[in-house]
Amino acid sequence: MNIYIATSLTHIPREHFKTYVESIHKLANHIKELGHDVKYALINSDPQLEEIVEEKKAEYCYLWDRQMVEESNLIIAECSFSSVGLGIELQIAEGRNIPAILLFKDFGDNRASEVGYQNPDKSEHRLQIGKGYISLMALGLPNVNKVIQYSEIEDCFTELNFE
Repeated sequence: MNIYIATSLTHIPREHFKTYVESIHKLANHIKELGHDVKYALINSDPQLEEIVEEKKAEYCYLWDRQMVEESNLIIAECSFSSVGLGIELQIAEGRNIPAILLFKDFGDNRASEVGYQNPDKSEHRLQIGKGYISLMALGLPNVNKVIQYSEIEDCFTELNFE
C-alpha cells in the first residue's frame, strides 16, 4: 500500500518542531516496517525544494505534494497544528476518495480556546470549534475513517489499521 503522511510543518511552534519531526520519522519507519511504501514532505519534497529557485518553490511544493497525495492509497494526517497546506492535501484526498486517518497530540498549547462573537444583528454566538484541536471542517470530511489522539506517536501504532 502507498501511504502519504501529511504534516503541518510551517507554523509549528519552534519549541515543538524537533519532537514533531522525530514523531513523523518514527511513524514513517513503523509503517515501512509493516511493508508499506511511505512518502512525506520531510523526505520526499522539502529537501528537494532547497535546489529549486525561489520563484518556483511554491509551484514545485504544490505539484510534488499533490502527486504524493494522488498516488497514495491512504493519507495519515498529523493534525496537531493548523495548516492550510495540510487542509489542501486532505481535500485533494477527499476528491479522489482516498481514505484518511487523522492523528493529533495535545502539546499543551495547541488547543484553540472557546471564543464568542457578535454578528451585525447583535446576536451573540460561540465559535464552533469542536474539541479545539482539529477544525470541524476537516473532521467532517467524508473520507476520514478514524481520528486518533496520542501522547507519544507509538501509542497510535496499534490503532492504525491498513487493511
